[in-house]
Amino acid sequence: MRIFHSRGTWIAPVIMGVAIISAIGAALLLDAVLPDSGRARNIFSVIQSFVAAVAIVGGSVLAYQRFHVFRTLYPHLTIRHTVFHRRLSESYIHMDVTAILHNSSKVHIDLRRCFAIVQDVAPRSDSEAETLYEESLDDKQGSRFQWPTIVRTDRRWVENELIIEPGGQHSETFEFVIEGWEKQAVLLYTYFYNERSGQDAGAGDGWAATTVYDIGE
Repeated sequence: MRIFHSRGTWIAPVIMGVAIISAIGAALLLDAVLPDSGRARNIFSVIQSFVAAVAIVGGSVLAYQRFHVFRTLYPHLTIRHTVFHRRLSESYIHMDVTAILHNSSKVHIDLRRCFAIVQDVAPRSDSEAETLYEESLDDKQGSRFQWPTIVRTDRRWVENELIIEPGGQHSETFEFVIEGWEKQAVLLYTYFYNERSGQDAGAGDGWAATTVYDIGE
């Protein structure tokens, strides 16, 4: 049913129109070639079959477009984070971030690539905080702040190396060494790409999770 989503709602009426025209054409053809006996019965059977087919197609399209019945065929991943840290030295800390991935769809997910970043959130000077406050009031900004990135890591897998079956779960752990205790709060962001997004219209580009973590002493 992907074709209806990717090419617009006009396809459903076209298909139903073609089916109706075909039914009428078949009825006229039968009317011309069949003898009088049983003609009406055969014509009625053909029209009934075409009407049933049109009803099935129309109902399927409506269910897809209005109620998203078939969207469960798309992969969907839910992500949550667990975060821990410990002090390495007077100037450095070690942080581990585990992204717990749950396949909540009815199809398997073959992960190929992802990235994780740690961004600096606090502390900020009063002038910086005031600027962020003004940005948060801007509707166009959408309260999505561009925090400075402290560190980033990328990972890749070959085909069929990391597959999460429907209902299955996988934990992916990232480790970071961060300099300075002045960074009291950081933002942790992980993103896992959906390799099917280029094939399935309507499928998202990937799945992300964000956690703000207070380091403290």
